[in-house]
Amino acid sequence: MWHEVNFGKWSDKPKTLPQILVSDPDWFFWAVETGVFASRKTLAAEAEVLNRRARAIKIPAGQAPKNCVRYWISHDGKFSDMELIEASQPAHTGSSSEIRRDSLNLYAPRAIKDYDKLGCKLLLKSFKYYWFGGKAFTKIKVEAFFSDTTNFVKP
Repeated sequence: MWHEVNFGKWSDKPKTLPQILVSDPDWFFWAVETGVFASRKTLAAEAEVLNRRARAIKIPAGQAPKNCVRYWISHDGKFSDMELIEASQPAHTGSSSEIRRDSLNLYAPRAIKDYDKLGCKLLLKSFKYYWFGGKAFTKIKVEAFFSDTTNFVKP
């Protein structure tokens, strides 16, 4: 289902959109926002689907519904971490702030601050840990994950 992006920064090492999303989400969301895929109908349609899914990832079945996603925002206003916690856990008090949601949004670091490569990297590390058991993001795994509509609130 997923076609390779073989232009721009991906011309030397083509990747599918799910591979790009888990290697450079900031670039993926920038490309969607600026219409990079608009002239490529197949990629544009795939990017639209993936953009929607990446913003509404269900909490893994074994941890839902008692858990929620907690995003940490550092005292200087940047994304700093994400974790799954029990929804009943009291709110954090301190210099960092938190945001809680019922689903994972891979756009979160970019929503907090444009061009946040470190924030995206930190989020992907937690995503890999909770959703992929800490194992590598292989082409087969990420394409299968983003193809399975049961993984998303808004497939």
